Amino acid sequence: MSAKSNKKNLVIFTIYFPPVISIASYRLEAFAKYLDKEKINITVICPETDSDDKPQDIHSVNVVRLSYKSHFLKIKFSKNDTYILHKFKALYNHIFNLFIHDEYKNWKKEAVKVFKKNDAIQKTDYLISTFPTVAPHLAALKLKKEGFDFKWIADMRDEMSLNPFNNYFKKKYLHKVEQKLFSEASCLTTTTPSFVNNFNKLAGDKICIEEIRNGFDFEITDDYNYNDIFTITHTGTFYSDIKPYTFLKAISSMLSKNKLPEMKIIFIGAGKTIVIPGDLNEIVSATPKIPHKLAEQRIKESDVNLLVVPKSMSKAIQGKLYEYIASKKPVLALAEKDSEAAKLIHRCNAGFIADMNNIDEIKIIILKAYDLWKARQRLKINIEYFKQFHRKEQVKKLEKLILEKL
Repeated sequence: MSAKSNKKNLVIFTIYFPPVISIASYRLEAFAKYLDKEKINITVICPETDSDDKPQDIHSVNVVRLSYKSHFLKIKFSKNDTYILHKFKALYNHIFNLFIHDEYKNWKKEAVKVFKKNDAIQKTDYLISTFPTVAPHLAALKLKKEGFDFKWIADMRDEMSLNPFNNYFKKKYLHKVEQKLFSEASCLTTTTPSFVNNFNKLAGDKICIEEIRNGFDFEITDDYNYNDIFTITHTGTFYSDIKPYTFLKAISSMLSKNKLPEMKIIFIGAGKTIVIPGDLNEIVSATPKIPHKLAEQRIKESDVNLLVVPKSMSKAIQGKLYEYIASKKPVLALAEKDSEAAKLIHRCNAGFIADMNNIDEIKIIILKAYDLWKARQRLKINIEYFKQFHRKEQVKKLEKLILEKL
């Protein structure tokens, strides 16, 4: 039998995939990019997007983009929205997400229909569905209930029933989905040690649980720059509890007491999600979203990169943190001292940490980072330990799970 005939067939159900700009999208792109195409045929089934750039072949995998009717109650954002309108839409959609359990139910139906009608896709050996949202898991669950014989990997970028942002009713609904998933899926993958522990407590011995981290996807180099003006950068949007206002209060306080060194602060991708205090307009700017590769370049060019981790997210590690550390620039982290993000920063000696609600602590770490920049010094980051978090290395763990463990 030829090597080609031994190739396995993998289908990925996901709501997020390029050209969508999202950490969730980059995780699934890494799966498609780094799984060995000599061993695995990959088909990605995802929603259609509004973007003009919608390639049907990315990293030599087949991408099936499904048209679907979006939920009629969901409001879309526009780059022309004012700050007030943006906040209104965000609040409305937050309430929508609390009470609408499956906003992509129409896409779910289309995904199941395409799977059942396509003879090649029906020969699937493995299926990965990824949460959030719940629709990919529900599509996989329906196919399993109908007797399709594939190994199912349920990928969890976030927690489900234990997610602190969900209300009682949504947690109860997701708990029911979890229990069905634990019975039907072959394995569950998730992104942090805390998530692994929590899913293990929920599932008991019903299912294997593996850690597949998020990570960075560029080569670590010795290139290092110092800007003429001390520059702090944050990439990504601000939502829910993730807000920079205590950081900005610390900056304002330092400015009012003439203890603020010359600096500039850039919020890349924040757009209309924050209001910049009037006294900081000359040193703080917020830009719309930019392409991911350009954001990576801005991270490398910054003197310090800002991370905001509220207590509610202490079990998670934001994907940007891996890119921050890979840039070798110090991380300025507002986080709980025992958070997963803080543990990784400490382990790698990658930055400075302050309680996000302690203005005095925040001032101290800002000055520590400034003094490092002023002296043209660098942190001795534990790069050898950190290299394991390249997306290529994490996907090797996924590939081993698929080809050797299941």
